[in-house]
Formats: sequence, structure tokens, C-alpha cells
Amino acid sequence: MTPPRAPNYLKAAFFNVYNLSLLGGAATASLLSGDWLIALGALGLEALWLVTGPDLKPFQRAVRESARQEREKEDRARVEKLMAELPEREWQRAKALDELRREIERDVQHNPSFQAILMSSELEKLSQLHVSFVRLAAACQRAESYLHAVNVFELKRQVEQQNKLQEKSEDASVRELAGKNVVVLEKRLLTIKDIETFLARARGQMNLIENSVRLLRDQALTMTSPDQMNEQLDDLLTGVDAVQQSVKDTEAIMGNRFEPIADVAAPQQTSRPVDLRLRE
Repeated sequence: MTPPRAPNYLKAAFFNVYNLSLLGGAATASLLSGDWLIALGALGLEALWLVTGPDLKPFQRAVRESARQEREKEDRARVEKLMAELPEREWQRAKALDELRREIERDVQHNPSFQAILMSSELEKLSQLHVSFVRLAAACQRAESYLHAVNVFELKRQVEQQNKLQEKSEDASVRELAGKNVVVLEKRLLTIKDIETFLARARGQMNLIENSVRLLRDQALTMTSPDQMNEQLDDLLTGVDAVQQSVKDTEAIMGNRFEPIADVAAPQQTSRPVDLRLRE
């Protein structure tokens, strides 16, 4: 999981709503009264704030928390959009996982061992796992739709047909075209194999996320240190990162248009190219 970018505290200090309100008020007062000392005094205070404010720990915590809430809001909107497109079974799994996340958050807050410890980092990782689960479910749905649109037996039949043409045709141009068709068709078959491998990995990772979150739910009330939760979450997120990269690679493959070179067949036969594009 890509770590969030560190906030720009100087920018946050300047665009802070209270800072802008005070600047605007001072500018208005100076303009209406004609007393430019008000504006100069405000600029001096502004410079002092911009020098010291961004380094204040309470201010930095507030900025980080605001950024976290904004990321969570954006993630939630994306997740809800993806969930709306999932089949019923996958939607139910994602919904149940989110309920488990909320239960863990509730139990951790009631765990006396964690009362004096901020758990925002660990709870955010739980949210990231739910987001990752939904994204994997959506990617699996697209991959399955892609595979259902492909007739593997027809592709293999075409490979066999083109190989025979290479062997038997006396025309050099026919043999050359048949060889090119074999290369394209075999590339398609390898692509399908890669997508099937991704699908198995993604499904396995989804199961691991579910089982691990259920284990955390069982342990939440009895944990004696947030490190126990943190280690398990980090291990899960590391595994998710690897599969998420596969999501990008696989969707890049599915986004390509592998248009076949025209089939070379006997005059009485017509071979229709198999459409490997993802059906919406």
C-alpha cells in the first residue's frame, strides 16, 4: 500500500480558514479606516505565524487528521461506487468485512490496554484493507468477464490450423502469414494464462484478508499491545501490495486490443477472430 504523502504544513498554515479570515478582516478594516498600520501589523503577525505555525506539533496533528479524513472520504466514495457494481455475493462479503472493521474499532476503543494509546494508524490500515478487498473483488469480476468472453478451444484450434498451413502450403506468403498468426494466437493463450493466474492469486488474497480480519476481531478485546495488531496488519498490507501490482498489470493486458492478423485458411473455411475485449 502506497503510504500517504506528507502534508505541506506551510501551505496548510496559510490556507487555514482562521488565518484567511483574520487576514481578510485586517485588510477590510485597514481599507475602510484608511489606517495602513492595521495592514502592516497583520502582515507582521502573518509572517510570524508562517514561520512558527507549521512546526507546532498540535497544528501538524490537526493537519494530518484532516488529510486522513479527506482521504477516507475520497476512498469511501470510490469504494461505494465499486461496490455498487459488484455481484450480490461479492457485495455481501465486502459489506460483512466492513462490519467486522467497525466491530474491531469498537472493541479496541473498549480495550483497557489501549486507552492511553492512539490507534488511528492501525484503524486506518483496517480501512485500507477493506478498500483493497473491494478493489480486488472488482478486478476479479472484470477478469472473469474477460475470460468468459474467450473461447480457448477455438484459439487452440486456430493455432493447430495455422501450424498445418505452415507445414503443408507450397506458397511462401501463405506460410509466412500462418506463422505470424501462430505467434499472435499463442500470445493470446499466454495472456489468458496470466489472467487465470492473477485471478487465483487475487481470490486467495481476498480470502486471507477475510480470515485475518476475523482473527483480529476475535483478538481485539484481549490484545495487550497495539503492536500485535500492527504486525498482522502490516503483513496483510504487504501481501495486498503485491497483488495490487498484479491488478495493474492484468488490467493493462485486458486493456490492450490484440487484433489478430487475418487468418489464412482454405477458401471454403471462414475463421472468425475471437474477441478478447472485456465485455461491459
